[in-house]
Amino acid sequence: MNQTTAFTREEQELLWQRIESFPFDAPDSRLPFSRRLARENKWDYNFGLKAIEEYRKFIFLCCISPQGASPSKVIDEVWHLHLIYTQSYWEEFCGKTLNRNIHHHPSAGGPQERDKHENWRIDTLDLYRNTFNTEPPSEFWDDKHSSNNFLFRFLKRITLLPLLLTLIFLTSCNEKSGVIPIVIIGFIIVISLVIGGSGVNKTGEKRKNNENDSGSCGSGGGSSCSSGCGGGCGGGCGGCGS
Repeated sequence: MNQTTAFTREEQELLWQRIESFPFDAPDSRLPFSRRLARENKWDYNFGLKAIEEYRKFIFLCCISPQGASPSKVIDEVWHLHLIYTQSYWEEFCGKTLNRNIHHHPSAGGPQERDKHENWRIDTLDLYRNTFNTEPPSEFWDDKHSSNNFLFRFLKRITLLPLLLTLIFLTSCNEKSGVIPIVIIGFIIVISLVIGGSGVNKTGEKRKNNENDSGSCGSGGGSSCSSGCGGGCGGGCGGCGS
């Protein structure tokens, strides 16, 4: 597909510079945006920071593409959280950085919408490659990959368990405190891992419940770009376009 983009090259460069320099974390916040994003999605903090950078790119694609752009599940999570910060999103980001409003609206859902947004996603990834001259990182743009992030993180945590239990065992033996405390501590560790893991996919469960309530976004005003996303990407994530 031959895609055309809005704005001149110089205008695109200026727009990207503004998006790239936009501060998501308020300096006086006890729980900055990036920390909250990682905490609410049970992401590694560095993963969350990289997700924010990919969100910047998604928004840029929304603005330069008349055909529209469609977010992945990970990008969608960043977008949804940003929408909660109403002053940051509407006044600082849309109003002063993008110079356009990007609204979020529910879509009709159904098979046709899913097919439409699947094609939209393909076009988005092509535009990403052409714009940034690189492949979209799969951990942020491939929904099948992102759905396994929890498994990788959980296994990583589990691999530390034998080492921790060994240290506890050696310490207990040296102190001649017996085996029972070891069993109790080990049991507590396992339970904490299970409980922690059960909360990791709360966002995924919420998204799963909303799979048939996918969304789209539209902008107000002739100079604005419209955008969209699914409340649940399984029902077809939306996108943005003019």
